[in-house]
Amino acid sequence: MVESLVLNVRDHPDRPAMRRWGETGWEVLSWTDYRRAVGEVAGGLAELGVGAGEAVGILSANNPEWHLSDLGILVNGSVTVPLYPTSSPTQIAYILGHAEARACFVDTHEQLGKVLQVRDELPRLERLILCGPTRRVGDTFVIQLAELRARGAERLAREASWFDQRVGAVGPDDLATIVYTSGTTGPPKGALITHDNIMWTLRNATPPFSIREGERLLSFLPLSHIAERMMSLFLPIAVTGETWFARSLATVAEDLPECRPTIFFAVPRVWEKLREAIEDHIRTLPLPVRLALNRYVSLGLRKVEAEQGGQALTSAARLEYAALDRTLGTAVRQRLGLDRAHVLVSAAAPIHPSVVRWFHAIGLPVIELYGQTEACGPTTANRPTRNRIGTVGPPLPGVSVRLAADGEILVKGGNVCQGYFKDPKATADLLDDEGWMHSGDLGTLDADEYLRVIGRKKDLIITAAGQNVAPQGIESDLCNHPLISQAVVLGDGRRYLSALITLDPEALGRWAQARDKLVDLEALTGDPDVLREVQEAVDEVNLRWSHAEGIRKFRVLAHDLTVADGELTPTLKVRRDAVCKEYAEVIDELYADG
Repeated sequence: MVESLVLNVRDHPDRPAMRRWGETGWEVLSWTDYRRAVGEVAGGLAELGVGAGEAVGILSANNPEWHLSDLGILVNGSVTVPLYPTSSPTQIAYILGHAEARACFVDTHEQLGKVLQVRDELPRLERLILCGPTRRVGDTFVIQLAELRARGAERLAREASWFDQRVGAVGPDDLATIVYTSGTTGPPKGALITHDNIMWTLRNATPPFSIREGERLLSFLPLSHIAERMMSLFLPIAVTGETWFARSLATVAEDLPECRPTIFFAVPRVWEKLREAIEDHIRTLPLPVRLALNRYVSLGLRKVEAEQGGQALTSAARLEYAALDRTLGTAVRQRLGLDRAHVLVSAAAPIHPSVVRWFHAIGLPVIELYGQTEACGPTTANRPTRNRIGTVGPPLPGVSVRLAADGEILVKGGNVCQGYFKDPKATADLLDDEGWMHSGDLGTLDADEYLRVIGRKKDLIITAAGQNVAPQGIESDLCNHPLISQAVVLGDGRRYLSALITLDPEALGRWAQARDKLVDLEALTGDPDVLREVQEAVDEVNLRWSHAEGIRKFRVLAHDLTVADGELTPTLKVRRDAVCKEYAEVIDELYADG
C-alpha cells in the first residue's frame, strides 16, 4: 500500500489525492502533500516511542487526517485500531484497553474529552494526538498533530533513509489493523487483518468492476468500518484515485453533484433517501414533465423486469425508453450527481429489491455486495452487467463460498482475517481446521453460485410451534413502505410473530402536511390514519409470506431507533438485543393474551 503511495508521488506529484470543504470551498491535498504528511506522522510516532506491532487508535470523523494517521501508523509498522466517532467513553475504554493502544488520534475536543474521561482505565495509553481545530489543552498527555509532524520532520531530516527502511521492514503477514466488530450482541471482537489481507482483497476485487486509474469517490460512511476504509482510503491509493470528504452525512445529496464520483458506495438507507429525494422533486414539476418522467420510470421498470427474466422489451418500447433516457434520464442522473458513476454499490445491510430495480430503471445499475469485517470487506458481489436482483452475487475471484449443513455461509480466501485478538475461543468458532470462515449468516446458492442471504443464525426465530423464521426478509419488506423506518420482528418461543415499528420522521412530516395534520411526530405515531396505513403495509407484507411468517400484531414506537441511543450500530443495523431490552414492557403487552 505504501509503495503505491510513493509511486503516485513519483508519477503524479501534483494530482489531487483528497479534497475537503474549507473556508475557500473544496481544498486540495496533492499526492506530494499526502506522502510528506504520512512520513511526518510515522516519524512523529517513532519519536513518541511507539514501536512496530503496537496499537494506535483513531477516533475521528472522516477527514484527510484520518487517512494521514492511518498510513502514518502503517508506515511506522504499528497497528491501526479504528473507533467509531459515535462511541461512548465506556466503549472507547474497552477497545483501547483491549487493544493495549499506546496512542490515539482524536479529531475534536469532544472526542478528546471522552478519552480523558476514561484515562485512568487505560494504563498503556501514553499520548493523545489532537488533529482538529486547536486550542490550549494544558495537558502534556495531549500533543497537537502539528507538533507530532514537526517531530517527525526532524526525525526524517536526521535520518534520510528512515522512511524507506520502515516501509521495507513491514512484511505482508504483519498485522495492519485490528477492526472491532460493531457488537450487535455482546462486547466487540477485534478482527486481525494483515497487510496481505488488504492487498489480496484489492487485487482480487477490482478487476471484475473495471476499476481504473483516477477513480473518484465520496467518503461519508464511517472509516472505522472496513468497507468504507477499503473503498475510500486504500482503493484510491492503489489506483491513484481521488477521495472527496462529504461535509457531513446530512449533506451527501448536496456534495454528490459537486464531487460527481465515478464509484459510489452507500448503505441501503442512503439509496432509499436518494430515491425519495428524486420522487419528491418529480412531484413539484409541471404536469407534462411529471407525466413524462413517470412514463420513463415505468418503462425502465418494465425493462428491468424483462432483463431479469432473460427477455427484452418490444422494439417500440426500447426506442421510447432510449429517447427518454437520453433526455430525462440524463437530467435525473446529473441531479443526483451520479452521471459519471460506473460502479454503484450497496452493502453493510440488505437492500430491498424494489429499490435496486428503481435505480436500474433510471440507468444506475446498483449492485449489492456481501461481506463482513472478518473477510476484509467483500466476499460476493453482483457485477454491473450480470446483476441478479435479490441476490448478493457470486464469489469474488479467489474467494470460495459454500454452505454448511444448516445453511450457514462459509468463506475461504486471502481476504479472511487471522482470527480475533486475544480471543482463542471466538477464533476457533470463526475459523475451522480446514480454513473455512463461519460467517454466522444463513444463505442459499443457486446453480451459478449466486448467493442469497437469508439472515443471521443468531437472529433466527423459533416459534412455540417449532417453526423456524428468519426475520430479516420480513423486516426488509416492511421497511420498503415509505412511512416505515425500522422494523424488528419478534416471536422467539411465542405462538405468533409481532413487530416493533418506527416511522421515518421526514416521510411522516410530508404525509402530515399533505393531509393538513399538525406535524407533531410523537403524536402522529398514535394517529388512527397513520396506524391504518401501517396496518395496510403489514397486511400487504403478510400476503408475501406463509401463515407462520405473518405479523399478527405490531406497535409503532414514539421515536425512531438511533445510533446515539445504542439501538443501531454505526452502519445502521438494528441491535436486536438492545431494542428488546429497552422495549420489554411493550413486547410483553403484544403477547399479553398468552
